[in-house]
Amino acid sequence: MLNAIIENEFIGKLTEQFRRSPLQKNRAHESDAEIVRPFRDSDRLLALTTDSIVEEIALGLYTDPHLIGWMTVMVNMSDLAAVGAQPLGILVSEVLPGDFPKHSIARLQQGIHDACDACGTFVLGGDTNFGGQLILTGCALGAVNDRKHLSRIGCQPGDGLYSTGVLGVGNAFALSKFAGSAEAEIEYRPIARLSESQSLPGVASACMDTSDGVIATLDQLMRLNNVGFEFEEDWELKLHSGSKALTSAQGIPSWLLLAGQHGEFELLFTVAKECENELLRSAEKDHWHPVRLGNVTEKPEIRLPLYGQSVLLDTGKIRNTASQVNGNIENYIAQLLMIDNEIRKGASEHVSE
Repeated sequence: MLNAIIENEFIGKLTEQFRRSPLQKNRAHESDAEIVRPFRDSDRLLALTTDSIVEEIALGLYTDPHLIGWMTVMVNMSDLAAVGAQPLGILVSEVLPGDFPKHSIARLQQGIHDACDACGTFVLGGDTNFGGQLILTGCALGAVNDRKHLSRIGCQPGDGLYSTGVLGVGNAFALSKFAGSAEAEIEYRPIARLSESQSLPGVASACMDTSDGVIATLDQLMRLNNVGFEFEEDWELKLHSGSKALTSAQGIPSWLLLAGQHGEFELLFTVAKECENELLRSAEKDHWHPVRLGNVTEKPEIRLPLYGQSVLLDTGKIRNTASQVNGNIENYIAQLLMIDNEIRKGASEHVSE
């Protein structure tokens, strides 16, 4: 199932010649961060992850140097949150164009500083080079207990599906940038859910962040666990209110806030029925509110109440669309709208029958 997704197949080909370390706990795709036991006689594990801000800059999605610096930290810290790790710090590599203005460099560094402060962590070091385009890369390190780390594996039919917060702001931000309307701007400054994730070890059966959007996240969990997901009827109430208003103003169906592949960096996680009360008590103690989205189902498919019926989403097609448009945003949005039209047509035909 994994290789039906273009990105998964590509990653598989890139890594097929690499040997897995005997100290590594997770297999490929099973975890947002790599989990390594650095000392054989210790129950403390090291969580490591690396991520770059490249496409977002090249496409014009991130133009504010402060946001670029902020996201360099947050995309990596979110991976640590998804495995329940406590951050030890981050290494940052910066490739700067030779003509990059000094005031922009200052804002870039301020964004990195502010994000580290928000996460209670530190820049441990890094590397600086000059090149033809701006590229920021982070490598984050965290610590986690062997018995308490989270992974993408483990959800079972009957588990509840939750999020650490409301959804859709990531794709709404992207839409606002590409819509070219100042009135449509969406505030986007995600914070990695490091604090919330400390309530999840021992309670959540699986966990993954929404860096690539909600549907892409659920599709990957579906393929890894051979289970399905069904949203509750009130799923639209779980969307960011400003984001819903934007899609309404742009004439775009609100469910595409879940379908696009620019996420809000919440955590999606599953919880067995017998653990749900424990989750709610722990979250209340830590002053946050889990958002219930739906349930894990036995059949590996993803269903969303839409246009008066329970719609079976072709999540593979939705995910692969992003890899097939070669960075053409207008074409990407058009393809998603075509998928929506197919769903509408199917719903209309179902009603007429």
